[in-house]
Amino acid sequence: MRIRHYQPGEEEDVVRLWNACLSRDPISLEVFERKILLDPNFEEEGFLLAEDGGKLLGFAYNVVRRYPILREGEVEADKDKGWIVAFGLLQSASSSVGLELLKESLKFHSERGRSVVLYSPYVPNYFFPGIDAEAYPREYKLMLEAGFSEVKGAEGLAMDAQIWPELKHPPYIGKREESLRREGVEITRLTTRYVKPFLRFLEEEMPSDWYRHARELLLHGRKDQIMIAVKNGEVVGYCQYWGGEGYDWHAKGAHFGPFGVRSDMRGKGIGTLLLYRCLLEMKSNGIHNAFVLWTGGKARKLYERFGFKVTRVFKVMKKELGESNA
Repeated sequence: MRIRHYQPGEEEDVVRLWNACLSRDPISLEVFERKILLDPNFEEEGFLLAEDGGKLLGFAYNVVRRYPILREGEVEADKDKGWIVAFGLLQSASSSVGLELLKESLKFHSERGRSVVLYSPYVPNYFFPGIDAEAYPREYKLMLEAGFSEVKGAEGLAMDAQIWPELKHPPYIGKREESLRREGVEITRLTTRYVKPFLRFLEEEMPSDWYRHARELLLHGRKDQIMIAVKNGEVVGYCQYWGGEGYDWHAKGAHFGPFGVRSDMRGKGIGTLLLYRCLLEMKSNGIHNAFVLWTGGKARKLYERFGFKVTRVFKVMKKELGESNA
């Protein structure tokens, strides 16, 4: 058995391996190309493959941030961090194969000067915000054996809701909408008129990767998948849903989020109304179910008011390089 890195020309084999190892999180060739090969931080040496007699047994996809996502005035905060974005092992492979993949992964990050390795909240091109220990108990145990530990309080939750034929919503939503209207807040689809104010809002108020994701929708002509809150000509909140991500495991448009509100406008119910109006928009487009892949804390309670239920729990794992694996 040997550990080697991905080589151009074996993409279909790698996608098949991924889907056999991570059956709850399958990808397509298009997704592999868009989210891995076209990621500016992708290195062939970081996509490790375990092979024995010409058969692929497992993989570990590693990334260090060489091209930061920064807004003006920001300082790169991830210089010491590296990510194992995904890690999987065939059931037929021995545990030693998985441990060897993790060992070589840590070596990859150490050689690039990283002192902390995380699994796996790498933005912008994460596939899941951590490891689903219920879906992949073997990989989870191997990470613990390799010296990783859970980051307490950093669990990511996946939540799903049925929005057809009836969309569950809080009974006060109508009064909330009328109250905001009296304050001059309007919820509407994004139009060309508000594209620049919307981008300015994202730059000033939201995380850098959210700006990137919204811009991707705009570049693909999907303004209709973005709802905004407007007051006095300024965008003060937004939400979006996705379509055409290239995945086969969910209907186009079912992926909701992210959404956010300008800091000085929070606590007024704008986020609640944005969520409601966006879900209505999804429903009107024939989407029967909605899901969020990464949430937690206060947002969880808001989603639950609209019928969302937790379907998966992701544990963020961390290892300080130099720690013993004992």
